[in-house]
Amino acid sequence: MPKTLSPDQNDQQFQQNRTIPRQRFIHKETVTSATGEWLFLPAGVGDVLVSVAPAAGTARVEYTQDDVTAVEDGSAEGKPWSEGDVSGYTDSLMVNAVTAIRCVAEDGATEFKVTA
Repeated sequence: MPKTLSPDQNDQQFQQNRTIPRQRFIHKETVTSATGEWLFLPAGVGDVLVSVAPAAGTARVEYTQDDVTAVEDGSAEGKPWSEGDVSGYTDSLMVNAVTAIRCVAEDGATEFKVTA
């Protein structure tokens, strides 16, 4: 089942600081030797910082521009991020012009993090 990028409930700075326009979003998970679940990116959230940190093997991030229904029914096509398969910590700033993203871990656990 796809997940949704959720507000960081620990982030309260936006309530006390007018220069921060909104609450930040965060998603963290460990993906183990598999293709992770899709993570929907909410409309209206701008750029997202995506990072992977494979403990062993390689990992990559995939994105899809297919519609929500395709993501939900498992028929969405995943396309690899521009960094390709990586064997160490890698991050990339991605424009939120996609429906969803996911992590693919090969041969080991990978820490996958998305912030916006």
